[in-house]
Amino acid sequence: MALEFDGWIDGITATGVVVFGVIFGLFFIFKARKSGAKLLIALGLANMFAGLMFLGVFSDFLTILITTKNIANNGFVGIFSYIWFAPVIITAMYLGTELLVPKYKWYVVGFFVVLSVIFEIVMLIDPLGSFNFIPDPPLAPTQNLIDYNINLTTLAGMLMGGLLLPVLIFLGFGFLYKGFQSSGVIRRNFFYLSVGSICFCVFGLLEGLTAPGVMGIFVRIGYLASFWFMYYGLKG
Repeated sequence: MALEFDGWIDGITATGVVVFGVIFGLFFIFKARKSGAKLLIALGLANMFAGLMFLGVFSDFLTILITTKNIANNGFVGIFSYIWFAPVIITAMYLGTELLVPKYKWYVVGFFVVLSVIFEIVMLIDPLGSFNFIPDPPLAPTQNLIDYNINLTTLAGMLMGGLLLPVLIFLGFGFLYKGFQSSGVIRRNFFYLSVGSICFCVFGLLEGLTAPGVMGIFVRIGYLASFWFMYYGLKG
């Protein structure tokens, strides 16, 4: 099967997110070990997990390049991507609570761990019901890659929304509030963290709503850029 332009864009950008997500994550961890900034380790892990959330698209793209056929449309591509969603949320909340409410860190993180485990179980039990696949399984696409996104009307979709929204409110606006309360370099760093958290949530949501094509390039660049904003916030 020959890929059309949108298919190439989808596959190449997904490959870029996976590769650069892992590279950036390892770089952040290296900087953490070198500087002693332990929170950069959490950011590095979050960055790698976020990059791995595109493994489904990457796997389908790689399979087509090698075999000229799509990967089996049986729910695997959805699982392979969204299984990394929970680790992203947990590491992001750990990072945020350590900076905002360190006293209650493990209570907040523990709550999100429980919700994340429930999300993973629901998704693994019923992947075909948890995602919207184009085309409908088990049909293979006649062109391009399998398109999929979380079905927000299902339990898995509601759990995902329930995990993502607090990241936007607690981290995005929490860091913004702390920035307004601070001054100088600390103020700037909190603003960087706020922009990074908001970009992660916004571009992560747009990824699930945007059809494959040129727009996906900007969405995925914004998705990766969110972690650089957070890096500059933590670096200071």
